[in-house]
Amino acid sequence: MSLHYFHCTNGVDMIVDRHGARIRPQQVERVAACVAGALMAGLPAFPDWSDWLVNVYDSSGSVVAIVPFSATHA
Repeated sequence: MSLHYFHCTNGVDMIVDRHGARIRPQQVERVAACVAGALMAGLPAFPDWSDWLVNVYDSSGSVVAIVPFSATHA
């Protein structure tokens, strides 16, 4: 299992994942969707999540996935 960080941003604001999660590479998109869902559930009064993305980085700092919050509604 590899360490991945799930940072959320809309290009203006950013929520930084300082701890990361040890997951298998094939779990990245599913975990990113869970991160987005948890953030939206935790802030239900926030008016618009349409510009938000989960940027997933590996432990070397390379981007391994970018998952739009809108993709989590499927």
